[in-house]
Parts: sequence; C-alpha cells; structure tokens
Amino acid sequence: MKLKLKLYEILSITMVAVVILAGLCFMGTREVVAKEKSVSTVNSVLAEETSLPNAGIGRIVKNYVGATGESSVDLLSTTALGATYTEFNEYYDSKGGSLGKLIVCNVDESIAVYDRIPGNERIERGDTQMAQITGRMSKGDVATLVGVYGNWYQIVADDFSGFANTSFFAVGKDAEALDASTWMRIAVVNDDELMLNVEPDYNSDLLAFLSSGLWFEVLEEGEEFSRIYVPNVGEGWIENAYANFETVRRTGMSNQASAERAARIAECVGAANDWAEAMQMAAEEEAYYEDLAARRASIAPAAADSADVAALREAVAAYAQQFVGWLPYVSGGNSLDYGADCCGFTQAIYREFGYEIPRTTDGQMYGGEAVSLDDIRPGDIVYYGGHVALYIGGDTVVHEPVPGDVCSYQSMYMMPIYGVVRYIN
Repeated sequence: MKLKLKLYEILSITMVAVVILAGLCFMGTREVVAKEKSVSTVNSVLAEETSLPNAGIGRIVKNYVGATGESSVDLLSTTALGATYTEFNEYYDSKGGSLGKLIVCNVDESIAVYDRIPGNERIERGDTQMAQITGRMSKGDVATLVGVYGNWYQIVADDFSGFANTSFFAVGKDAEALDASTWMRIAVVNDDELMLNVEPDYNSDLLAFLSSGLWFEVLEEGEEFSRIYVPNVGEGWIENAYANFETVRRTGMSNQASAERAARIAECVGAANDWAEAMQMAAEEEAYYEDLAARRASIAPAAADSADVAALREAVAAYAQQFVGWLPYVSGGNSLDYGADCCGFTQAIYREFGYEIPRTTDGQMYGGEAVSLDDIRPGDIVYYGGHVALYIGGDTVVHEPVPGDVCSYQSMYMMPIYGVVRYIN
C-alpha cells in the first residue's frame, strides 16, 4: 500500500510538471511584440516564408503566422471589436492577449516595406533572393507592429506586410500623439464617368473622368461640390451626388494595388483628353458651319440666266439622272462606268460638260460661286458639310449616298444645308 501511494504521488507530480512546462511554452509562442531576435535567426525562418498574409486596420485576420514560426492565432483589432483599451490601438487575440500595436509612419518621404530584411538576403539553390518591395507608406500611414528584429519592424498594413526600418515609425505614446493625423476623409466614386472639374461649377473645364470604385482624399467638403486630390493630376472638384464620403485610417498601399490604381487613373485622364479633343473639334466644326451660314445669308441674288445658260443647266440635271438606280457608290471613285462617291459623281458629271471642278466636298464648296439657297437653280451643287449632291429642280437632288447604295433621288432638305455653290454661269 505504501509503494502504490508513492507511485501515485510520482505520477501526479510528473503530470503537474508537464502541464506547467506546456503552459510556459505556449505563453512563449504568443509573445510577438518587443521580442528581439538576431538577424541570422530571422532570415533562417524567412527562408521558408515567401510572403505574409494580408491584414487590415479594423479587420479580423485569421491564421496569422509570424516570422518566428509561432502557432497560428486570430489577430483582432480594437477597431474591429469596438472594445475599450488603455494602450494606443492595441491588438488582441480571441482570449484578450496582446498581439500587436498600431504604429505610425512619421517621415515626410515615402518609405519602402520589404518582404525580408534587406542586406541579409537568403541563399537558396545557389541564387541570391534579394529583398523585394511589397508596398510603400507615407507620413500618417498606420500599420500593426507584430515583431521587432534589431533595427527592423515586422509590420502588417492594410493590403500588404513585411519589414521596415524602425527609424521611420512612431510607437506607443509618440504614435498616440499622432492619432488625429492618421485619419482622412475620402470620396469613393459611385459613377462610371464622374467629372473632375477645375472649378466647383457645372460648366467648369474638365480635368478627368473618374471611374466607379476609385477613392481619393477629400481636401475640402462643400454642399454640392468637394475638392479632392488625384495622383498625377492634382486638385479638382467633384459633384457630391456621385460619390460616397467616408472617414478612414491612412494606410500604405501594396505595389500591385498602387500600380493598378495608377493605371486606372491614367485611363481616366486619357478619356478626359479624348473628350476635350472631341469638344475642340466640335467647336471648330460649329464655327466653320456658322461661317458658312453667315456667307450664305450675305449673298446677293444672281442675275437671271440667259437662254443658253438655262438650257445648259437643264442638260446637266437631265444627264445626272441617267445614273439613278444603278451607278454604285465607290469610296474614292469618280467613274460614271464603275462607280463614284458623292464628290466624285458631281466632278464626273461636270467633266462631261467641259468643267473641271475640285475633287473633294470642301474643295467644291469653295471652288465655285456661293449662291443663296433662295436662288438655287438646276445644276448647282448643294453642300451638306462632308457631303454634296447635284440639284435638279423641284427641291430634289441626285447623289451617291453611302457605301452599299447606288445613285438616287433625295429631297434637298435631307440634311442641314451649309451652302450652295454654282459653276454654271
């Protein structure tokens, strides 16, 4: 009986010892922040680690494994939990244990975050794997500090993670003092072609068309318009009705996300440039046609035709009608046997009567005598701006319409008339 008691005591003591040791080991694996490791130890672990998981400010990050190889844990932020805390934005696991703290980039220039500590690249199969930039951060951007290795912080940002020099960040109370600067007001575009204007006005000049889903920092928020900053474009104004406004943490951006955003913004600027060019061409075209209208309005009535001239006009009109219903439209053509385009047809008709007139529509418009629409006579050319037709009388023209069609009759008012020109006098 005595022997059995001693064995029981031995087994009890052994079990207690095992539990204590296991607990100590478990606690050791949960200690991430402010646990310094040698560079060689860090890089030996990094040899098995190609990238770190995404994590977000105010997000729940599951199955996070740190660079020291500790067990997977759930990384929860106080912003996600809505919990109270005494330390500046301290991060907790599901049991309330501290896992990391929010730190703030406090340098003016953009800093790089690397996938491993630069200068201590690992050697794998004889090839040197140089440290690669995973993202960049600027002043006021925040990240979660999850490990300290000499002069390097291991951090988790909004859509990337990696290693950055400790001198670039404020921590603890210093970070807490910068808390206000870590928030920004953003406008998220909810329209496919939101106009970025030079001024807060509906008739302002255009800088870019902004695509749905893009977000930009708000510099000034008004009742109808707000001023935003667009990278590579500058400041401009948007209409509030076509954007959603939010207050968010400043975070860095991964290389991929930054490149994709820059590409989308470049497309927006390109679309605006195309639009501006089209508007300029439209304005020039409008001015051109206004000039034609003014010229037409100022034309004095022509003298009456002699009998010979009147007969020639009727002959030209009658000859043109022989081709109605069969002569095909041929782009660039001016043959009365094989086909012609609109100005090629009028040129060929006039050539049969000994007149050499210009080949193009604009050339024909300016090559003859401009006459009033009220004074139009058979044989005159009607100019529609890019298209011409031969007037035959009775408010009717003969013309070569479009590819795939043939010579045909049409009302002279089929399109807006920008001029009438005369070659038979």
